[in-house]
Amino acid sequence: MCAPSAPAAPDYKGAAEETGLSQKVSQYTPYGSLVYGADPTSPSGFRSTTTLDPKAQQALDTQMGLSAGVGDIAQQQLPQVQQQYSQPMDLSSVPQIADKAYEAQTARLDPQWDQREEQNRTMLANQGLSPGGEAYGNAMREFGQQRNDAYQQANLAAIQTMPQTYQLASSSYNQPLNTLNALRTGAQVQNPQFGQGGIPTNYGQAAQQQGAWQQGLFNQDMNAYNAQLGGAASLGTLALMAYGSDRRLKRNIERIGTHPLGIGIYEYDIFDRREIGVMADEVERVMPQAVITGADGYKRVYYAML
Repeated sequence: MCAPSAPAAPDYKGAAEETGLSQKVSQYTPYGSLVYGADPTSPSGFRSTTTLDPKAQQALDTQMGLSAGVGDIAQQQLPQVQQQYSQPMDLSSVPQIADKAYEAQTARLDPQWDQREEQNRTMLANQGLSPGGEAYGNAMREFGQQRNDAYQQANLAAIQTMPQTYQLASSSYNQPLNTLNALRTGAQVQNPQFGQGGIPTNYGQAAQQQGAWQQGLFNQDMNAYNAQLGGAASLGTLALMAYGSDRRLKRNIERIGTHPLGIGIYEYDIFDRREIGVMADEVERVMPQAVITGADGYKRVYYAML
């Protein structure tokens, strides 16, 4: 009666390689082709070759030439940009233009209000009002408020020119950088694009499912084997064969050899006698399916599986 052999581990590395290879689908388009082929010198084992249609290749060569020329011009613009941004932006024109706008308006307002003031004084004199009187003072005060309001409106109109002046100054200051960015954008090369590779086959999941299926068969075989083993041996014999493998039950342990599994073979005292065997904890590390733990807490080894 032989114990069933444990199933081989699934080939996960091979499954991963097959998954990667399944994505390498050659493509053929009006622009050219992207072909995958074997390459023993490559770590991946294959290589890709892109071949453009002659017209597409000519267009790409022309575009690359133009891009290179634009790139040279952009390189020539770089010192100018560096010089420009080595100093702060000159905003002196913003208040200057506002002042000039106010001066232009007051140049028209001054003679108008001077003339109106003279007319106002003449009108008050014709009405019999003289300087120093209350009525004369009230009339001149109202005239002064009207004049101040006119000049205040002129000042507000001059201030409203400042945002536009700032935008013009900022645009002038940033013009070298904007020119450089435009040249850099024009230097980009647009390559013909191919679609993504094919949808990969999930060989990894297939390998896991295959491993689970093989393990299930092995478990069934083990159950049948254990049942046969239990029927072929008496409980006392089975107990002695398996029960005596727990290290905690042994004394005067001495290693005398090495099992093909790489575990030790020992001579020890157990149950008032000297025996030779293995240790359940060592077997469990290399062949866990050959070890069980009984209800009493001690580990048992099925020697027929070793």
